[in-house]
Amino acid sequence: MSPFFKGTSPCKDCPYRIDAPLQKWHIDHFADLLKNDKSIFGTLYRCHKNNGSVCKGWLIDQDKRHFPSIALRMQLSKDNITRTYLDKLRCKSGLYNSLEDMCKSNYPELIQD
Repeated sequence: MSPFFKGTSPCKDCPYRIDAPLQKWHIDHFADLLKNDKSIFGTLYRCHKNNGSVCKGWLIDQDKRHFPSIALRMQLSKDNITRTYLDKLRCKSGLYNSLEDMCKSNYPELIQD
């Protein structure tokens, strides 16, 4: 297994978790997520712990949305990551329903209604 895909659950401070502390990460991180999510190519998001692995909250969100990030799809293919690994992804708490919900909970000014 590639070190990029080690582990199967988001860390306790992962902003995708609804029980994570709000505004722990700077507003620019959330703005970057929103911007790159709209990009045709997308990007890869690493865990904030700097352990070299993918952010599991982001990965679960991407899986739920059928992998809109082309960059992620390419990395999954390159590292031969299968459904077997993806089906093991779990979060002990709930996750936000969407990227927009997560960003709005942390910084409401980022989301225009």
